[in-house]
Amino acid sequence: MAELIEYANRSEIAQQLAEAIAERLRGAISLRGEASLVVCGGSSPKELFQHLSQQELDWSCVTVVPSDERWVPVDDERSNERLIRNTLLTGAAATATFVGLYRDTETPDQALDEVATALAKVPQPLDVVVLGMGDDGHTASLFPQAPDIQACLDSDAPCVAPTVGPPARISLSLGYLSNAHSMDLLIFGQDKYRVFERAQQAGAVAELPVRGVLRLERPVAKAHWAE
Repeated sequence: MAELIEYANRSEIAQQLAEAIAERLRGAISLRGEASLVVCGGSSPKELFQHLSQQELDWSCVTVVPSDERWVPVDDERSNERLIRNTLLTGAAATATFVGLYRDTETPDQALDEVATALAKVPQPLDVVVLGMGDDGHTASLFPQAPDIQACLDSDAPCVAPTVGPPARISLSLGYLSNAHSMDLLIFGQDKYRVFERAQQAGAVAELPVRGVLRLERPVAKAHWAE
């Protein structure tokens, strides 16, 4: 079961989690000379990214990967890559290696092999994974309403292309995300708190895909919540 940590406000999460993530990355760099960081997109991590980008560490030794991506050009305002580059990979953090998921193909399915090859070069186990959660219980781009959600959850591939959209999406698989030293989940507001409580209860992972993360025995996910 995941550990729930409650905070006074979202800014407190951003500040404290940024410091904790930086410490984990420094530890990984000290141990093996490199570190890997998976981060979610959307509005939830923006303030966290701003604080994290200011942390002192050797960013040139860090590889950053988005947890998922909308199939839109990287200059599109909906692009997670655009968000990460503009809010996290700034200042000293701009020296980090970024492994994006979008490719210039018509569909994400056409790019799965190429993306998988790129992901294979990311330092593993992943050192830090930061995910969000939707009101429907999705995490990354693993959506309960996708007709092929069970196949995506069961996949041994590093990335999958669930049948969702538009826009279409590509997502790191549950198996790839689970091979990590630490797992953090950002949860904001009462609605998502209630979804989190439901996800902690018995039920199918396909019904609330975030359960796949919350049920990990190792690493035990830490859910960070504020109103």
